[in-house]
Formats: sequence, structure tokens, C-alpha cells
Amino acid sequence: MGGFDESLLASLLEAQLGSALALDVWIPRGDTRCRAFPLSPLLHILSGNTPHAAFQSIVRGLLVGCRNRVKLPSSGLPEFEEWAAELPSSLADLIEVRYDLPDSWLDSAGAVVFGNQATLDTFRKLLPRSTRLIEHGPKLSIAVVFEPDASAADLVTQDILAHDQRGCLSVQAVYVDGGPAAAKAFAARLASVLENARLSQPRAAISLSDSGAISNARELARFRAANGNDVSLWESVGSTQWTVVYDHSPVLMPGPLNGFVTVHPLPTEVLLRDALGPEIAHLSTVAIHPFSDAHADQLNPLDVPRICPLGRSQQPPLFWHHDGRPPLADLVDWRDRSF
Repeated sequence: MGGFDESLLASLLEAQLGSALALDVWIPRGDTRCRAFPLSPLLHILSGNTPHAAFQSIVRGLLVGCRNRVKLPSSGLPEFEEWAAELPSSLADLIEVRYDLPDSWLDSAGAVVFGNQATLDTFRKLLPRSTRLIEHGPKLSIAVVFEPDASAADLVTQDILAHDQRGCLSVQAVYVDGGPAAAKAFAARLASVLENARLSQPRAAISLSDSGAISNARELARFRAANGNDVSLWESVGSTQWTVVYDHSPVLMPGPLNGFVTVHPLPTEVLLRDALGPEIAHLSTVAIHPFSDAHADQLNPLDVPRICPLGRSQQPPLFWHHDGRPPLADLVDWRDRSF
């Protein structure tokens, strides 16, 4: 179970199910007794973005005692496959891993689906209505820098480059407090840090399509700048390894990933929700610097599920509520015995 010890996992069960024993015995609650039963078998549809979502999903299924049917992406997840192969037999017996999707797996009691909107739509049609569907669809994350000090660019670079920016927790845009001048200065500093970081963390090979998407986004930035928009561009020479775009407009737009980030002035709290636009509905995490509850409270209009320190966006804690939901609680059914 990785680096999780028994006491920590018991605490997680207690936090989400009310008792670490809820899966084993009938627990008195008020005027009744109740017990949790795993949603089993549990189907996991994994994406190829990062292995960490796979680890978390299967660990959760194992923790509540589900039989886990794991559908891997066609590209595979070598880290996860190696981990699964090393599990003790008592846990390995609860996991079946395949690249195809047998028809028999569609009768699962529950399904955890990671993927884009097309993937979600497909499984909404494929799965019976009786199957509990837990969706983790397209999400993006941002950073908010309230104090653009010397460490902020280094920290946000970690959140940008991890997993080549392909995870839902990857920072795609940075909002800087202090007005346009502060944001533009931070963009220039971030470009320098990204350039140096790529010397030691070169990006893995990407497809022609992905590279083309970055080139197109760069050309759009150049076009907008040439037509009078307050837009600036910093880019790796002769490659698409990294790109920074300063954009005076605060509207949040998904980028082409793979080391591409936009920097914007932070709107006022009153205007924040409307200024960022409709993509805030897909926000997963906001990484802020410096971290404080006072700064986090300024972002309440965004209704974001998770706020964390800058540099930690891609390291969610064990006890987090994934997409705002208690993940273990979604994997059980409750039965009551009243007296």
C-alpha cells in the first residue's frame, strides 16, 4: 500500500465512514445500527495522463474491500503495472488488470471513470443505469500569486512541469496580484526559470499533434499582440519545450499543456468569478503563494474544491476530497439494523 501505514489508513476510514470498523461490524448510531459494504465489483477506467490517479483509485477500492476490475489505457501505465505485480496475494487477488474491456465487466456495481468528455459520454451509454458512476472528467488547475517573491517562480514551475502538465492538478495559468506590471514582470521571471528547469528536466517526446497545438497557440499570441492586445510571448528557441504567454485578459482558457502556461493580472475579489469566465466550472485546484486562510478566503467566489500551497498542486494529501467528494464514502453502500 505504498507509504501508508495501518494507523493512517484506519484514520482515513474513520474520517470518511465514521469508524475504522464500519466495514467489519455493526456500528451503533443514534437509534439504529449500521454497517458499510463495499461497492463490488468496482470497475476502474484509467487514463494515460499520470499513474497517480490509478494508484489512488485502486488503493481506495482495496481499502474498502472491493474486487477491482482495472481497464488500462492503450498506452499502458508501467509504474502502476509494476506496483500491482508486487502486491501480496491477499491484495492481488482483489485486482484484475486488462487492456480490453470484456462485456462481463459492464455489470460492475460501480465504475470510476477517468477521461475526457467523450470517454464519460461513452460510459454513460455503456453502463447499466444501476451502476454507480463516479466520474473524473476534464479538469484544470491554476496558481494565484499574491506576493511574487523570488521563490514563487520556482514553486509554480514545479506545478507546471510535473507529469508534463497532463494531470488535472497541473497548473495551466497563473494569476498575479499587483496589477499588469507585476504580472508581466512575473511572466518574464517565470520564463527564465522554466528555461533553466528544462535543462535538467527535458520533456519526454510528444506527438506531432501536441507539438502543433503549442505552435498554434504561440502563433495566436503573436497575432493578438500584433493587433494591439496586451500580450507578450516568451518561448524556447527551436523547440516547444516551454512557453510563457502574458495576457492582460483574465479569461481562463485551457492550454496545449506540455510546458505551456499563461500569466494574467489577478482581478479583484468582487469581479473574480465573472472575470475568469466559464472554465472555472472545471477548476480542480488553486495553488496559492504565500499560503494562508486569509488569501484562500479571497478566492471563495471560485468555489474551488481544493486550495493548497504553491509547489504542492500535484501532491494531494491522502485525506483530500477528490473533486470535492469523499472518495471512500462513494465506494460503499450502507445497511441499517434498527432496534
